[in-house]
Amino acid sequence: MQDLFQNYMDDVNKLREAFHNELTTTAEELTKAMGLYAARSEAALASFMEKVSTRGAELETATAVRFNQFRGLPANAGLSDVDDGPLARTPTNVDKARIATAAEQAVADGLQVESDGDRKPPSARSIALVKSARFNQSRPPEGSRYSQRG
Repeated sequence: MQDLFQNYMDDVNKLREAFHNELTTTAEELTKAMGLYAARSEAALASFMEKVSTRGAELETATAVRFNQFRGLPANAGLSDVDDGPLARTPTNVDKARIATAAEQAVADGLQVESDGDRKPPSARSIALVKSARFNQSRPPEGSRYSQRG
């Protein structure tokens, strides 16, 4: 019986060792795969960051060109002459002059409308509705849009 038990324990130890060897082999393969994945991820991240940086520089250049066009400068004008003094306001064609005139008129009209709106006193009816609503808050004033109609 002891020999049978000893053979059983030897088989269990052999199985344990075989399982341990398989587990070790799998762990080594996973470690290699994770290292490869990490290297690829770092390479992909570096490539992505390079593309983002390049795209950012392209966008900055495009923004500078559009801003120069908005200011009426040539698209390839640099920003080095900005501090040299005021720029001459000479439009290069008739369309730019018309656009500038229309924009100035629209701003002037907008300022006029705003200043006129600020000077108008509130109407007496709205003051009366506010006063009556303040004293009788349980029901809205007669004839108002908030009164319930039967």
